[in-house]
Amino acid sequence: MGVAVPSGLGERRATAWTVALFTLVVLLWGSTWIGIKLQLGTVSPAVSVAYRFLLAAACLFAWCAARRLQLRFPAGAHARFALVGLLQYCTNYVLFYYSSEHLVSGLVSIIFALSVGCNIVNGYLFLGRRVRPSVVVAALVGVLGLVLVFSDEIGVTGASGAAVLGVILGVAGTLSFSFGNIASSKNQQAGLPIVPATAWSMLYGGLLTTVGCLATGQEFTVEFSVRYLVGLAYLAVFGSAVAFVAYLTLLGRIGPDRAAFATVVFPLVSLTLSTLFEGYCWTVLALLGVAVVLAANAAVLVGPQLRAALGAVARRT
Repeated sequence: MGVAVPSGLGERRATAWTVALFTLVVLLWGSTWIGIKLQLGTVSPAVSVAYRFLLAAACLFAWCAARRLQLRFPAGAHARFALVGLLQYCTNYVLFYYSSEHLVSGLVSIIFALSVGCNIVNGYLFLGRRVRPSVVVAALVGVLGLVLVFSDEIGVTGASGAAVLGVILGVAGTLSFSFGNIASSKNQQAGLPIVPATAWSMLYGGLLTTVGCLATGQEFTVEFSVRYLVGLAYLAVFGSAVAFVAYLTLLGRIGPDRAAFATVVFPLVSLTLSTLFEGYCWTVLALLGVAVVLAANAAVLVGPQLRAALGAVARRT
């Protein structure tokens, strides 16, 4: 005779798992600046992106092989994988790497956080997801919080031609990331397994980046230093293979609009690490911005469950 599990308990476990996935993504993506900083040197940024995702794909294929997960798919599925690879693991990263050469990191973070709005619009257009006013408001509030956090840094960036180019590249990279999210959502709706699909998509992304580098005359050099190789390994294994599997799982659970809120929070992790290792000094506006960002994300991730719990308490009293 089976034991019935209360629906409330199942909902709490589902919420806890969602929060755990979200936290993992935020911590991993928030710490990738360490790996990127270690990679700055003689190797072209685009070439480093190619290395990163080819290595990440190799890690995921090894995991799939060890777990005997399905790796053979029809041609139609490979076309889907290649599209995600082009959008999410090639174009998105190359554009943002070059955008970062023209803009301060705070402004780049704010531009990337706009993916929340892009995912809301694209989710409505391509997935038929309902636009929830609470999520739209929370997205606007979250971006406002990031503006407060990076207000001093943004003031340093003038309206130069280089800055304008950096913004254009960043916005294009954000759109590419968002379209990649939608394509990944459609893959999950089609029943394609997350880890093997991510492995193939990263392989295609790395190969397409390699082709682009060869076409533009980029030199494929490797900096044989502990600094560069450790940075590459961290970005490939943790910042890509682990983080994207967690993010895409989260995306399938709560949708692209809410999952993209990770892009609003992870700059705060970067700032915390910068405080510990680089002496970043917090201002009152930055602290206020952090509070605003955290409140916006709490409203999106656990707001519905919190309102339901408060309603249940109110009914009992």
